[in-house]
Amino acid sequence: MVVERKKLKSIEIDIEKNVFKLNGEDMKGVSRLDIDFDNGKWTLLVTKDEFYTQ
Repeated sequence: MVVERKKLKSIEIDIEKNVFKLNGEDMKGVSRLDIDFDNGKWTLLVTKDEFYTQ
């Protein structure tokens, strides 16, 4: 498994408006979020489904 590390700048979740943005970009296909705050630093692990067809 390859884990791509990216900088976490912002996260926006509004359940009533069905909004989920990560670093200002709409997110689709996300099946799980794990967010952690430790010693003043945030980390976020996103599990995402991607579909490929021929």
